[in-house]
Amino acid sequence: MTAKMIKTDWIAIKSHHWRLIILGVLLIAFCFMGMSMIVIPLSSYMAMIFTTNTFAVEEKGRLDLFYLTLPVSRKNIVRGRFIFMFVCIAVALITTIAVTLNFVPTLQLGDYRYDINPFVLAVLSGGGFAFSGLVNLCMYPTMFRLGYEKGKVFGFYIPIFLLSAFVSGVTIFFNHKLDLIIKFLTYFTENTAVAGTRLSFILYGAGAILFGISYTLSQKIYENRNL
Repeated sequence: MTAKMIKTDWIAIKSHHWRLIILGVLLIAFCFMGMSMIVIPLSSYMAMIFTTNTFAVEEKGRLDLFYLTLPVSRKNIVRGRFIFMFVCIAVALITTIAVTLNFVPTLQLGDYRYDINPFVLAVLSGGGFAFSGLVNLCMYPTMFRLGYEKGKVFGFYIPIFLLSAFVSGVTIFFNHKLDLIIKFLTYFTENTAVAGTRLSFILYGAGAILFGISYTLSQKIYENRNL
C-alpha cells in the first residue's frame, strides 16, 4: 500500500514535473559560476523542497479527503510521502555525484578549490542530507498540521529567515577568526581521508536523526489532525 501511495503522490504532482528541468539547469549554472562545490548538497535540498509540491496539490484538490476513502491508513500516507522524498533525494545525490565525477574537473567555491575524491564527495552529500533534514523538520510536520499555504510560512519562510540571520551572525564572527577557518581547511586538506570519513558520518547521522524526529512528529500530528 505504501508503494501505491508513492505512485499516487508522483502522479498527483505531474503538473510540477517540469520544475525538475529548471532545477537541473540551475545546478549546471552553478558549476559555470564557479560554485560547483555546492551543487551536490544543494541538489539534496532542492529535491526535498520539490516533494512539498505534494502538499500543495493535496490542499488545492483536497486529495487528503480522497486518500481517506482508500483502504489506506494515515500512517501509510505519511510513510509513503517520506519514502517518496528519500527516493527523490537519493536520485538527486546519485545524479549530481555522477555528473561531478565525469564532467567537473575540480570542486570550486570562489577561490577555494579541492580535488575530487570520495571523502570530499561524502562530506558534501552528507552536508546536504543534514541540511535537508533540518529544513524537513521545520516543514513536513508543520505542513501535515496546517496544510501547504500556512505551513510554508511557519515551516519554511520564518525558519529560513531565522537561519539566515544566524548564519550571517556566525559569518561575521568568523570573519574575525580567519585563523580558525584556515586551520580547519588546512587540517581537512592534509587529512582528507580521516577528517572526511568522520565528518561524513557525523553529517549523515545528524541528518538521520533530524529526519527521524520529523517523521515521528508528522505521524503523530497527521494521526490527530481533523480534516
